[in-house]
Amino acid sequence: MFRIPCPVSVVALYALMPALLLLLTSAATLTPAWSQPDLTPRAELIAEHRSLLAQLQAHKPRTPYLVISTVDNRVLLRDPTHRIDRDAVAATGAPRRFESPDAWKPAWNFATPKGRFEVLRKVVDPIWVKPEWAFLESGEEVPVFAEDPRRIHRGVLGEYALYFLKDYMIHGTLYEVNLGKSITHGCVRVSSADLRYLYERVRLGWPVYVY
Repeated sequence: MFRIPCPVSVVALYALMPALLLLLTSAATLTPAWSQPDLTPRAELIAEHRSLLAQLQAHKPRTPYLVISTVDNRVLLRDPTHRIDRDAVAATGAPRRFESPDAWKPAWNFATPKGRFEVLRKVVDPIWVKPEWAFLESGEEVPVFAEDPRRIHRGVLGEYALYFLKDYMIHGTLYEVNLGKSITHGCVRVSSADLRYLYERVRLGWPVYVY
């Protein structure tokens, strides 16, 4: 039997909703021939889809929610009926690791975290505090003090940021030509127009599903 582990299962079900509805619609017009023994696997598949739809109904959201696909590099804002309110092309984390030159330090994983989160903070004119890995990647000396001016950068994250984890957010980009690619260091980038739309409509506490 086909099963998707939670929490990704809920996201996958939302993404499969149109296809499942189409399949069930066609199933309603099946002729008696579909019940013949050689077509039993098809009938079982339809039954499994009905089971998945039942699971979807059991997880019906009370508020709109965001779906971030690191597979298709999209950010979807959906209403509680699963209708798409906004479909934004995004750039998501690159599936790679960056090794620290210090053997005793853990490596950095730049993949966007997967799972169910929520909108924690909404920030206007976010500041990028340049992390250690950014200096190391560019071959620069890492500043000793956190308040070092070389760490503080304005304007590179766009006009707004929507945090769904402490160090992960949806934000803008200076290079919109790279949207649609898996190239970031974990955060999710969208265009300035999509960012403004999401910032104005999304509320704190709304679910964020990343898969």
